Amino acid sequence: MARGTVRVVALVVGIVMIGLALFLIARPFFPPGGPVTNARWLDLAFAAFFLLRGAMNVRSALRAREAEPPR
Repeated sequence: MARGTVRVVALVVGIVMIGLALFLIARPFFPPGGPVTNARWLDLAFAAFFLLRGAMNVRSALRAREAEPPR
């Protein structure tokens, strides 16, 4: 894959992971709410992982764009 494609894929995956984390955090607050995994602590652990990993993906994709030489 070309570098631009890898950067775009990393950016999209990061945004999706952040969205999934927000869903896991917000789901219990909306009826008929409840944890997705039947354990609130496990949902929070998954949400923390997805939020951190998604932020890392977005940050690395944006840094790669800044480091790219001008055309």
